[in-house]
Amino acid sequence: MAALVESMFSVRKTPWHGLGTVVKEAPDSGEALRLAGLDWEVIQSPIFTNHGKVEGWKANVRSTDRQVLGVVTDRYRVVQN
Repeated sequence: MAALVESMFSVRKTPWHGLGTVVKEAPDSGEALRLAGLDWEVIQSPIFTNHGKVEGWKANVRSTDRQVLGVVTDRYRVVQN
């Protein structure tokens, strides 16, 4: 069974899939984001096709690698980690 984990951390015990960083004590929220690999921002980018910009829609992308996380309407507002 695939774990489908890009990055993560756990406290005291290694999860069944053996992935991620194990720490001895629970970290504060900022350190938890860093350890989990979630210390990036969501950026909204316009979407383009061969016919031009797609009006009313945006792609939510990860700031570190521009990976598309999802497509949303212009009304969607990002809440950062």
